[in-house]
Amino acid sequence: MTEWESPYYLFLIFPIWIWTFYSYWKNEPALGIELRIPGKVQSGSFSLKRFLSSVVPLVRPIALTLFVIAVAGPGKRYRFLPDETKGVDIILALDVSGSMSKSRDFLPETRLGVSKKLLKEFIRKRENDRLGLVVFAGGAYLQSPLTSDREVLEEILSQAEEETVPEQGTAIGDALILSCYRLRRSPAKSKVIVLITDGASNTGRIDPVTATEIAKGVGVKIYSIGIGKEDQSYEVNFEILDILSKRTGGVFYRAEDISELREVLASIDSLEKDLLILPPEEVRESESLIFLTYALALLGLDLLLRSWVFRYYV
Repeated sequence: MTEWESPYYLFLIFPIWIWTFYSYWKNEPALGIELRIPGKVQSGSFSLKRFLSSVVPLVRPIALTLFVIAVAGPGKRYRFLPDETKGVDIILALDVSGSMSKSRDFLPETRLGVSKKLLKEFIRKRENDRLGLVVFAGGAYLQSPLTSDREVLEEILSQAEEETVPEQGTAIGDALILSCYRLRRSPAKSKVIVLITDGASNTGRIDPVTATEIAKGVGVKIYSIGIGKEDQSYEVNFEILDILSKRTGGVFYRAEDISELREVLASIDSLEKDLLILPPEEVRESESLIFLTYALALLGLDLLLRSWVFRYYV
């Protein structure tokens, strides 16, 4: 069934044809069109020229009508059944503790500053995925649920700082539990936590190993990234991250500089793709171009007849 974007334009058709019929009733050329054909037309017999002299002036009103229909925006709406696209549901669990925000082993930036910068690049690449964000220090907080709006997610990530989490410390177990809770009802077959931390878990209600067992139960893989160099300023513990990842079928990575961290995120970006069910889509197919083409064709025909065939003028 044909639908219209601006149906009120169709009312313009009435004055066009009222004027056209009025002109014919008054025996005057419609819309200022007059057919003047050289030579005499024999009365009482059929003449092509006589026929055209009464029919050709209707070309312009018809063309104007087609223009009005094109402006009114005719078209048809189609509803497609749910489609499938490849994608993964990913929660980014980012450590914003003091060891991440104050360490200077990534000069001139901090571990946290470099992580945020490269995570934005990672987010832009995952075009077919839903991503969420959890930040943690001594406690864990959800900053963004799973979403496909990358611009909003990047903005939220930009605002993540040490002050975002009031509790001091590093609660990796709490961050994993919160991430698993947000992924537990995901329709994706592949559910992933990308954990970025210096690995020194020293507080929290749940220890990381227990959280890992829960992650296994809901089918979540943990890809952990141990960021930073080991020094005397801040404690690091990469062994626990390796254990967490291996128990869930994920992978542990070390990143001691910016280039390594970029390579690690690129490796995670090559994760397997799974099917996500998308909602039905409605597509509207416009037919305006068809009517516009017919109108232009009629105007071209009118110009051809007036200028070259019959040599008559307005």
